[in-house]
Amino acid sequence: MKEKIKFIKELAQSMNENKIETVKYEENNFEVMLSKKRKEKKVVVSAGAVPQNVVSNAAPIQEQSVEVQEEKSSEENEEITGNKITSPMVGTFYSAPSPNTPPFVKEGAKVEKGQTLCIVEAMKLMNEVKSTVSGTVKKILAKDGDAIKKGQTLIIIE
Repeated sequence: MKEKIKFIKELAQSMNENKIETVKYEENNFEVMLSKKRKEKKVVVSAGAVPQNVVSNAAPIQEQSVEVQEEKSSEENEEITGNKITSPMVGTFYSAPSPNTPPFVKEGAKVEKGQTLCIVEAMKLMNEVKSTVSGTVKKILAKDGDAIKKGQTLIIIE
């Protein structure tokens, strides 16, 4: 139990240091989501599928359980057709292998099946996301440093 609380505190501290707005972590039957409120910039913790005995010992987590809805721009609301490349896990999106190198792909670029499109960092591990189809990159929906969730559409290939 103490390890999980320590992990949550470290995650919140890392969010503040790296200016990350939202993080969601899932493992077996433990799930935690941390979000900052836009005005107050306060870290909000939501404990979802945590066993009852874990939650009962962590009163601050229960008190701060909040759902945060992000406003979507009109651009995000319009449906874009094509093959959706989704995130395999919760993490942080990166379009390039390092800050000083060009991105793996840009909108309008031709890609081949199996080509690396981006990186999702989870727990200090860099996980390459590869294309499942060949085609042209129609839209990149995530930006460098964005906190992303499992199943979130990152790139659309036509």
